[in-house]
Amino acid sequence: MYLLPQRWLILITLNAVYLFVYFHRISTAVLAPYLMDAFSASAASLGGMSSAYFYPYALSQPLVGLLTDRWGARKVVTLSTVIAFAGAFLFGWAPTLLFATLGRGLIGLGAGGVFVPALKVLLPWFGPKAFAQMNVLLLATGNVGAIVASTPYAWFIQQIGWRNSFFFIGGLTFLFAVLSWTSIRDFPPDIRREIAPAKEVHHSIIGSFADILKNRFYWIMAALFFTYAGPFSTFQGLWGYPFLIDIFKYDKLQASNLLMTIALGAILGGPFLGYLADKTFATSRRTLLSISIGVQFLNWSGIVFLGPSLGYLSLALIFFLMGMTLSGTLSLIWSIVREISPQERLGTVMGLLNPAPFLGVAIFQPLTGYLMDRVGKIGGAFPLEAYQHAFGLCLFSISISLVISFFLIRTKGRR
Repeated sequence: MYLLPQRWLILITLNAVYLFVYFHRISTAVLAPYLMDAFSASAASLGGMSSAYFYPYALSQPLVGLLTDRWGARKVVTLSTVIAFAGAFLFGWAPTLLFATLGRGLIGLGAGGVFVPALKVLLPWFGPKAFAQMNVLLLATGNVGAIVASTPYAWFIQQIGWRNSFFFIGGLTFLFAVLSWTSIRDFPPDIRREIAPAKEVHHSIIGSFADILKNRFYWIMAALFFTYAGPFSTFQGLWGYPFLIDIFKYDKLQASNLLMTIALGAILGGPFLGYLADKTFATSRRTLLSISIGVQFLNWSGIVFLGPSLGYLSLALIFFLMGMTLSGTLSLIWSIVREISPQERLGTVMGLLNPAPFLGVAIFQPLTGYLMDRVGKIGGAFPLEAYQHAFGLCLFSISISLVISFFLIRTKGRR
């Protein structure tokens, strides 16, 4: 009677925490006009501030993976959530863009300690066969956070202001830290964790890092993650909202509603593509991976080359497919990673691989802002040419990820 309620409590807690991880990742798109006004920020400086979330997130991942394997998910998630709480309050108080950047960096550092330990702790509670479903569920919940970060958050800011909104979010984050400590258990009661001696653990860590970094599969997947994730989060989390306002002249509510279709696509697309991966493409997941990235290539081509000729429904379809294929692709990638990774080192493997997509985002956001600033604003808004420069870079990167997927070699490893 203990096992079933406990594992569902853990699942609900982790999903609640991860919702705000994704919320912070995406919320800058809605915040962008307010932050530009509050801090007189340029596109490049705003991109740099937004990317401050991703650098500590990415760089902390190897340590998060090791700590998850050593300390367990309960301690790592609780500590990380407390750090995110401090960052949210600093961001809301920030008198200058520098302090806002520091606050966002703390949020990113805290957010970085959730995904890897969540998947690691759910594995013993739900079993290997449920790993892909737990991954999809986390991504779906994260995109609920993306929905909250669009139209609902835009409305919320209008009611209480962007600073007060972060004080409120900080309070909720602290409550989730308390809930994480009281509800998460690293192992079911019928599973005993064997702790290796310190010297043995030390050599195991060194061996794990060396084995992973010498594996060609690791570098292929890291390159795929880097080139694929950077463009997506740059659009959804930063420039998509201003793009819809500047080029299509939509009001803020219309723009946030369109961005919300990306999250809806991710929520519905993950389970659908997960089903295809398990049934139709059970023996050819790499083919489905390439198809998904190919759809993203078409989406970006439409945004770059069709631009203002796209209607509201056309944009909604493109954004829905963008979110749908992203969720399915990430689920496919992490399922492949789990299959070739021994369970006792899964946290370390994920921790070393997980920086790649976030470093991609951290580089793409300020770089696209720089490209837009080179064109400059006209009448207080960026022209189409500025967005074509930025999104053209994104399309080029997606093209590289598509080529990489064609050369993805099936690697057999230990389970």
